Amino acid sequence: MTMAKRFCELQAHAPPASSGRPWLNAFRQQAQQAFAALELPTQQQETWKYTNIRTLSETAFSDAPPPGATELAQASSAQQTQALNLPHHRLTFIAGHFQPQLSQLGALNNGIKLMPLKQALEQEQALIENHLGSAVKYPGQPFAALNSARLTDGVLLYLPADCQLSQPIHCLFYTPSDRHSHISYPRLLILLGPGAQAQLVEEYLGSSVPQANTAAQFTCPLSEIILARDARLLHCKVLRESPQGHHIAGIHVTQAEQSQFHSINVTLGGGICRNDLQVSLRANGAQSRLDGLYILAGRQHLDNHLRIDHLQSGCRSEVLYKGIIDDRARGVFNGMAIVHPGAQQSDARQINKNLLLSESAEIDTKPELQIDADDVKCSHGATVGQLDNDALFYLGSRGMDQQTARALLTTAFAHETLTHLPQGPLREQLTALTGTTLTHQAGGEPPDALPHG
Repeated sequence: MTMAKRFCELQAHAPPASSGRPWLNAFRQQAQQAFAALELPTQQQETWKYTNIRTLSETAFSDAPPPGATELAQASSAQQTQALNLPHHRLTFIAGHFQPQLSQLGALNNGIKLMPLKQALEQEQALIENHLGSAVKYPGQPFAALNSARLTDGVLLYLPADCQLSQPIHCLFYTPSDRHSHISYPRLLILLGPGAQAQLVEEYLGSSVPQANTAAQFTCPLSEIILARDARLLHCKVLRESPQGHHIAGIHVTQAEQSQFHSINVTLGGGICRNDLQVSLRANGAQSRLDGLYILAGRQHLDNHLRIDHLQSGCRSEVLYKGIIDDRARGVFNGMAIVHPGAQQSDARQINKNLLLSESAEIDTKPELQIDADDVKCSHGATVGQLDNDALFYLGSRGMDQQTARALLTTAFAHETLTHLPQGPLREQLTALTGTTLTHQAGGEPPDALPHG
């Protein structure tokens, strides 16, 4: 029996009920057929060589039920004490279920559409039907097909031409601890019209205090981002799920002429996690910048897979991913930039830098270029190293203990990626969050308590 069939048979849930909308039923059915025809990835496949997800095919996940009082209390506490605190627009979900009482939708300009996807399927049918699935290709992406087959709820953001949102939109997805294994399928559809500008934050948060006998949880999100001419989007994903959390996500982006996409992907927690980020530069002058930071410890496993397709001339892409890996954690990075025939004057650059803080930590890194044009500027590289002993000695000679010195050096290494964010609450809070994570991991003092001299 194949892993895909085994996975399907173990799932204790029925397909979504008929929606009464033939196009949506057909969309789900087509995705279900695509998933059934695809094999779940194994380590025999090059793109999954270092990530073993066999446990997913051996676990009976069921659809996460609507939250009860306990889960609501957990999520409310986590939102107040752990989640990012960004002004204005926030949509909160618990195990994939929208929670209006924990959300805050401020006043929006005329023409902007920001709402739960379940509501949008009722009120914005034409908009959804015209765009849903247009940025996603199922071959090689079984979990994207699975998300589409199970499509129920998520987020719709639509900005008309020349509309600019001054405040970031915060989408918080909280996964509570549970003694039963549950699965959720958040779906985000982000549409920016010509000249529109926005910032959107996806935050995935797990319980920091797992219950006894906590079962594995599985989050399978998919984000579609479609940018029209001259549109600009800053998209930030923050992953802080529990060690029992499985997280396999897709982000699929299409860009029109002169559009700009800036992604920053920050991973600080989770069990077995995978991020598939695919960017298609479809018109002249489109630009993308992909920044990533992952801080792994314990037995965490993170697989970052990036693909950028330069399809037209004059496009630019830049990738900087940095990792700090401790204990027996393992990181995987694969970045592929493809310059297609005719995409002259393309500029594609990527680099992956890693710090290993223990002898058992591991990173498998593979930046790649595939160039089918001759007038291009392309480069790629990767580094793997340890903390500089000379720097540690110098800080020690200035009266700093080793744990604090290690925390300071790792914090400085990590924060390069965050400096690419614009000044504001998002940058400040991510800087503080990563600093706290690294200090706690190193067992040192907070950076603002470091001695001077």
